[in-house]
Amino acid sequence: MAIFKNFIIVVILVGLMTRLANHYYLKKMKRTPAAYLSFFSVGVIVLPIVSFAVGFDVTISEYVGALLMWLLFDLLRAGAVIEKP
Repeated sequence: MAIFKNFIIVVILVGLMTRLANHYYLKKMKRTPAAYLSFFSVGVIVLPIVSFAVGFDVTISEYVGALLMWLLFDLLRAGAVIEKP
């Protein structure tokens, strides 16, 4: 159960960071590029720090999964994944 609690906290933290980055990037560009840019910028900043602090396996299993979930959420909001007939 502790692993699940950790993952929820990681999803919330990564979500806050991507929301801030996405808010900043949406002022300058459209939703789809802003989603990708916030994903990569938060990943480049957070993943090396977390990998050094808690270990590479935790980084891959929790933080990358949370980053991918928020990227998918942003892309769904932008309408880039759903094709319209």
